[in-house]
Amino acid sequence: KPRAKLPDRRVDVSCAGCGAELYRYAKGNGAGSRLVKVYADRVVRDMTNSSTRCPSCGAEFARETMIHGKRAFKIIQGKVKVR
Repeated sequence: KPRAKLPDRRVDVSCAGCGAELYRYAKGNGAGSRLVKVYADRVVRDMTNSSTRCPSCGAEFARETMIHGKRAFKIIQGKVKVR
């Protein structure tokens, strides 16, 4: 059963191509590790309107999928920056 409480650590996810902000995300494991997937229920602030394309430059940065029965976005490595 998943935790009811979101992780404390927050990271900003932005487009690597144009620098536009995409998400503010509650990341479970350390902020220093790579971002591989984004669970939709852990997104704190979404500037993409639930899309997998950058709202500024239109580049695709993720693929929508289901992981452990939850809606998630698999990040395409090199397309996003995490701070």
